[in-house]
Amino acid sequence: MSMSAAAKAPAIVIVCDPADAEHCKTTVIEGKPVRELVHEGTSVAVGKPVATADGDYRVFVQVRQIGPGATQVRPKDFSALYSDPAHTRFAFYDKAAEINQRIREAKQAQQTDGGDGFDTRRRPGGSGAAQNTGGSSKAAKLGRLRKPDPNEVAGRQDEATGSRQSAPGTIVTPEELYLIQSKLRRGDFAEGFVYFKNPKRSKLHVGLSDPLHEIDIPVNGVVFRFN
Repeated sequence: MSMSAAAKAPAIVIVCDPADAEHCKTTVIEGKPVRELVHEGTSVAVGKPVATADGDYRVFVQVRQIGPGATQVRPKDFSALYSDPAHTRFAFYDKAAEINQRIREAKQAQQTDGGDGFDTRRRPGGSGAAQNTGGSSKAAKLGRLRKPDPNEVAGRQDEATGSRQSAPGTIVTPEELYLIQSKLRRGDFAEGFVYFKNPKRSKLHVGLSDPLHEIDIPVNGVVFRFN
């Protein structure tokens, strides 16, 4: 595990090197392998990045506070570098806000035309990664994660919100499916999908099998970096 001072900030950078099995561990969450780093009571785990048809990336991220104190989770500070020679930076994209906006528009349209429009209470596929910060609801939410593939669910939800067709499935809100800002205390965790957006003026062609070069997850002044 290597540490260095960030160029423009006094952050500590902890690198998850796959060759360093002692500090960069591979574990399984909801049946999927993820890489995990632990530093001073905070655990950060990321899954395999998945490229979307829009040229963006979807990554499952889990943050756990396993030691004393509190952890601030701010996905807007996350970023990723693409695997091109220039290592183009992909910034965080608030997918939950986009989905909520589509839901509001669908509700308004349904109220206007009085038809059987998009059912905003339901999502295709049955489940996804939950956003949890402790409490008795955690077990109930986790119970909805066991069987479906969260990546598949997220992809189908993205497609479904582009139309007004209702679809059967378990109720999963954007706040449960996508990682949002939260504060964690000991024993709490937050998890969900994070999107990294291809820059608007970028001429990159992102292939569905193209990897990311690295992912930075800043938490409490420490950058958890996954290569």
